[in-house]
Amino acid sequence: MKKSHALLLLCIAIIAACNTPKKTDKHTKSDKNINFNICYKQKVNGYAVSATIITDSLYEEFHSDITQREAVLSFKKDNQEFTIFNPLYADKNLIGKLAALKNGETIQIDYIPFHVSDDNRFSGNQSPFFFFDVDFDGDEELIVCLWEGMAHHGHHSYQAFKINTGGINHRLSPMTGNPFDELDDYSEFDAVNKTICIPTDVDIKIGGRKTYCLSETSFELKEVIKYDWEHTKGIKHTPCDPTIYYYKVIDGEEILDRIEKCPSDR
Repeated sequence: MKKSHALLLLCIAIIAACNTPKKTDKHTKSDKNINFNICYKQKVNGYAVSATIITDSLYEEFHSDITQREAVLSFKKDNQEFTIFNPLYADKNLIGKLAALKNGETIQIDYIPFHVSDDNRFSGNQSPFFFFDVDFDGDEELIVCLWEGMAHHGHHSYQAFKINTGGINHRLSPMTGNPFDELDDYSEFDAVNKTICIPTDVDIKIGGRKTYCLSETSFELKEVIKYDWEHTKGIKHTPCDPTIYYYKVIDGEEILDRIEKCPSDR
């Protein structure tokens, strides 16, 4: 090879090396999973509870954040135990604690108790898990909080599990189908009338509500409410109610029952 060709190739290699972006810890994800073990100081419904964060999917500078971490929760009572995977685990009592932890380290934190709101919703909940009679059968189910699972900042969705206490081990059965596939901060529970009210099209404004009623052993959709915000477009700084359409659900068919117009429509 001629010296001039060799010199040209060497220059190209040097230029390419100089232009290659350098990796920095600040904006790259960790190459390995970092496992943190958490033990709750208080028992919850008689269960000793621990959690293992199995994947740290956040950037290095956000190690002290609490949102959207995968974890396995373990519950133990007497000689019985069960575990559950939560893809969106979070606990506010971990704020400021994770950054200093080493892989495999175990810490103890306080459990944040669950309190249903005054309007019988989960809104305002900060507990990572709790027990609640979600289907009005007299037995409390395990409810796991999917932190910000509604895809709205500060609002969560929930997954409910039936607990079978027969045999040596507890067995968890996920509660599927509506309304249990749609549980979130805005779900309303009426234990007297045995109804669950679920919001629809939650965005800046709620698009409506669906009401499920317990009939014998299953929930049936009984009423659909649709909010029409069309007339509020372009209105700024002026509070205005939507036009509301009430539908009865009979044999699976929505039948318009009445229309409640807002003052500006009347």
